[in-house]
Amino acid sequence: MELARAGNRIVMANRNRDKSEALKAEIVGASGNNNIELLDLDLASLESVRLCAHAFKAKYGTLDILLNNAGLMSPTEVITEDGYELQFAVNALAQFELTLELLPALEAAAPSQVIFITSMMHKFGKLNTDSFTGWKKYSGGASYSQSKLVMMLLARELAERLADRNIGVNTLHPGAVNTGILDSYSKPAQFFLRKLFISPEKGAKTSLYLAGLTPGAMPTGKYFISEKEARPHNMVEDAAAREKLWDSCCGFLNRDVAL
Repeated sequence: MELARAGNRIVMANRNRDKSEALKAEIVGASGNNNIELLDLDLASLESVRLCAHAFKAKYGTLDILLNNAGLMSPTEVITEDGYELQFAVNALAQFELTLELLPALEAAAPSQVIFITSMMHKFGKLNTDSFTGWKKYSGGASYSQSKLVMMLLARELAERLADRNIGVNTLHPGAVNTGILDSYSKPAQFFLRKLFISPEKGAKTSLYLAGLTPGAMPTGKYFISEKEARPHNMVEDAAAREKLWDSCCGFLNRDVAL
């Protein structure tokens, strides 16, 4: 699910409309806030990403905060309709494209912020760009870690490129959260992991912390754990590696590499 705040409205984009409707009703019931809109978004489809972004821009002129809060773990290899390995596509490429599509609205609202929810597992990631369109030998764990590392590199490069536009770009690890990401595990593994993992409410704390910062206190290009700045994978500091990956992903998206 992707979340956005446009003025006093919250916009939720999700591929499952029924779940979005149920979550909206839950939020309205708990908060009394009726200013919640829904958009359809399937991150496994770049066409869906672009249609969602266009629908948002057609209705709203500004975007204050974009929370890229989608993560997928696939035990088997899947190739998307666009020809990309599913975890790379959903966890990195599609969220990158959505953010780029929404830049005009973010610029119109500046100071604004983009938040990417990543994972500490990015530290175990290794870049194998050939695997973006399919692995020679698929490993769900390796693919997941790589996808989160790609997200970290793209987010940091985006922060550098938007440094003079008053748009903060930050990443965070929410903790090991008991969500649907565990559904791909075996039943016995789920039983134990769900007891160890934290609740979604606790997992949202760092996102809320960043979203609540005043413009003057808003950082950019940083990685957070438990509401505190943390050290990311060493590769995130490698400007040459970031630029090379940026150029590759812009090529996948048929975009000019310059913003």
